[in-house]
Amino acid sequence: SMAKDGRVMVGAGTVINARQVDEAVSAGATFVVSPGLSREVVDRCRHHDIPVLPGVITPTEIMAGIDMGLDTFKFFPAGNFGGATTIASLDGPFPNLRFVPTGGVKPHNLADFLSRPNIPAVGGTWLTPADAVAARDSRTIANLAREAARSAHSIVEEQS
Repeated sequence: SMAKDGRVMVGAGTVINARQVDEAVSAGATFVVSPGLSREVVDRCRHHDIPVLPGVITPTEIMAGIDMGLDTFKFFPAGNFGGATTIASLDGPFPNLRFVPTGGVKPHNLADFLSRPNIPAVGGTWLTPADAVAARDSRTIANLAREAARSAHSIVEEQS
């Protein structure tokens, strides 16, 4: 598979407790994504020596994450909380942090997100439509991922 030969990193999403971290690692996850900031999840990921991307929205949550030693966060749900504009404004008080927005990221606003220096990556469900997942239609999902990667590369190249 692509994960076994190193072409793809496999992570587990919507992890909300330590038991789910353990299950994800047992299933082969090499990183964990959580919808919120949980010390229990962060500590268990450290125990397994894997990266964790906890979800934050407010400066208070961000500062709690900084206190846990984190510097990269999921910004979720981005579309409901000002999107790329809000993330850009976080660069003022938090200049050394990075945010990976999810929730409201779509092909039409990809450039707005990826043009920000504090956004190294994005996540979006448009890459894995429910019908394609249910049908195990890996060709459709791979095509959507390739198109997203092409878009992202062209956005980044335009800036350099």
